Amino acid sequence: MRCAIYARVSTVLDSQKDSLESQVSHFENYIKDKGWELVDIYADEGITGTSTAQRHQLKRLLKDAERGLFDVVLIKALSRLSRDTSDSINIVRTLNSHNVKLYSSREGEIKDEFQLTVISIVNQRQSEDTSYNVSWGIAVKSRNGIFHGTPPFGYDKVKPGKLVPNPVHALTVQLIFDLYLNKGMGVQAIANYLNDELGVLPSRKNTKKWYDSSIRLMLTNRHYIGDLVQGRSKVDVKNKKFLQEKGYKKRHKIEESEWIVIPNQHEPLITREMFEAVQEKMKQKAVRVFRGRGRKSLFARVAFCADCGAGMNFKNDRQSYVCSTYQKNTAKKCSSHIIKHDVLKKAVLANLKDLLDNSLNMQSLVDVTIQRAGIKKNNAAKELEKVQREISKLDKELVQLTRNWTTGDIKKEMFDACCTAVSNERQALEERAARLQTEIAHEYDTESRVLAFRRS
Repeated sequence: MRCAIYARVSTVLDSQKDSLESQVSHFENYIKDKGWELVDIYADEGITGTSTAQRHQLKRLLKDAERGLFDVVLIKALSRLSRDTSDSINIVRTLNSHNVKLYSSREGEIKDEFQLTVISIVNQRQSEDTSYNVSWGIAVKSRNGIFHGTPPFGYDKVKPGKLVPNPVHALTVQLIFDLYLNKGMGVQAIANYLNDELGVLPSRKNTKKWYDSSIRLMLTNRHYIGDLVQGRSKVDVKNKKFLQEKGYKKRHKIEESEWIVIPNQHEPLITREMFEAVQEKMKQKAVRVFRGRGRKSLFARVAFCADCGAGMNFKNDRQSYVCSTYQKNTAKKCSSHIIKHDVLKKAVLANLKDLLDNSLNMQSLVDVTIQRAGIKKNNAAKELEKVQREISKLDKELVQLTRNWTTGDIKKEMFDACCTAVSNERQALEERAARLQTEIAHEYDTESRVLAFRRS
């Protein structure tokens, strides 16, 4: 009998690692006593059983079953295989379709689908009950003023769930608010300043760079005025499809009126007056930069930087176009390219007149247009790839947070606070990715139309 062992634990804690090793060791001895052949061991560590999305070893197991590499799969219990009823049924059906048996140390050989369904329903209900109990307990502690989750940048957490200022990072928080409110710096300029001038470590682990989205989140975080704010989002327990596809539960923002807020719970890093002034300034800037569907600048999506190929952003206060790469990263990425709207308009009209006077070298114009579209498309594609990598990192972090929460390793407040920060950053990245995808599609369309024009 050719055997495969499948083992799974839901966290990466040392105690769980022991459980993983014990699962494997038990079946290795079992196979040896039977005189069978061990083909391979498939072990998912730190992976929730409520979804198969991130369970790479399980997917490898099913592929190898399709290849006919083994005759039976050994598991400790059906709950190790899955804690979702539909997943359990689909996995067993897939194994059976390839003439592979499933043997559980707890439930024995799984032969009857009715038995499988009943056991899977019980496992799923136990998982849901555990999640509910954890959520309820965390909500109660939150209302009692206990902070849960990773502390905001600038604070340390001491038992029992109390925030205290970090002597080093608290100064950075105060600097960020001062730069934004009093020095006239925007969120991107502040990020560049922290990265290039001060060399301050970012607020997120496994990240070596500050981003404008991180600065924006800090500027809107009420924890910095001494208020304990929790329960700003919750998971959608009904959206099973999202859980199956992503490997974690979808979160919804909660109306501010329903947040758990306890004023003056810890030492503030900034005054309430400064915080309110920052919020007002951000609202005013949001109104100014809103593009909507109104009148666009004449050369929007048409003017590009000759050096880096990025678009030229129109600055209404200057009535000029500025290289977007320079605007975001200063001279470290591209030199300053500023051209007045009237100057550009006159230059374009003069060029058009020259083209008409010289009977219009159509082939040259087509080639230039295709080249410009290609540069713009390639730059957008590179940036999109980078954004998608950042989103993937955040997805993995959310998965790990969800695992830790569902297994009771972290409190609900901690889970909510971390997920809110990660979800907000992820949303900003998704919005950027959507804009880049639209931009790429637009340039593809431009190329197609110009090529069609050339053939006509």
